[in-house]
Amino acid sequence: MSAAAGIFDVALAVAVLVVAAVAVLVPRRAAAVAGFLVFGILLALLWARLDSPDVALAEAALGGGVAGALLVDALATPAPRRAPRPSWWLVGAGVLAGVVSFTALAAVVRTVRTVPTGTGPVPDLVTQAIPDSGVEHPITAVLLNFRSYDTLLEIAVLVVAVLAASGVARGAEPALGPPSPVLHVLVVLLLPALALLAAWLLVAGTTRPGGAFQAGAVLGAGLVVAHLAGVRGAVPGGPAGATWVVGGLTLFVALAAATAAVGDGWLVLGPTWAGTAILGLETVLALSVGAGLARIFVLNRVDAPGEDVAA
Repeated sequence: MSAAAGIFDVALAVAVLVVAAVAVLVPRRAAAVAGFLVFGILLALLWARLDSPDVALAEAALGGGVAGALLVDALATPAPRRAPRPSWWLVGAGVLAGVVSFTALAAVVRTVRTVPTGTGPVPDLVTQAIPDSGVEHPITAVLLNFRSYDTLLEIAVLVVAVLAASGVARGAEPALGPPSPVLHVLVVLLLPALALLAAWLLVAGTTRPGGAFQAGAVLGAGLVVAHLAGVRGAVPGGPAGATWVVGGLTLFVALAAATAAVGDGWLVLGPTWAGTAILGLETVLALSVGAGLARIFVLNRVDAPGEDVAA
């Protein structure tokens, strides 16, 4: 690594820490949201410098994109006149979460110090098994074949998050006025590009960085943009929306049950049909991720009954 690259990496790491502190400690909401958006961009760049393009794409789409949209929308919402006082159990839960997080971090640091240097046999084992995985990209092979239980749990977490947001939001979403001409032109130009990018990320995930979660994040962003532009039904609700959200998890569980019943074991994919199964599963997962993220955004805009907000 050249001296210039080393200086850039150090500056990038320091910038990430500084922007993170600004996003957390600054008292003004607008400055905090701006700091978080910059933090997402810098963190994606940091992952790219660590030769982790899949994580960088996910961070750019989720951390800087969807989460940023949620924060910007929250910023546009009037703040309550009186901030509710935190109850004792909420303060206690926060302290407990901090203690547990610190203990877990200390345990991880201690474990990392005792791990011998070197990559070990795992990369070689993955490389040897790639021809039978159905895909060419090792990350996709690990997430959708070798250790697909992790991906199953990730999509389950998203479904639970949407259900939790649905349980909290019981009011009516604020009505959207007609979009401005600038927003209309932006939607006309942006939506086809986002749809094409999502499809490319989905298909490219079998041979290079990409996949269902990155494609789903881009799809979710497109649905949010269409919703804000007044496109009716852009983010489906009711039974149709629930079907979109749980479709990926349902197919994942069905595949697991089928491979356990008539195959070689839970989520053990055969070499002859693994590629088709992975691409089909990733397609449904991308739709579920996109619908889930868009639903969380829409549900975040719902006003709770009787909420006292400033005019």
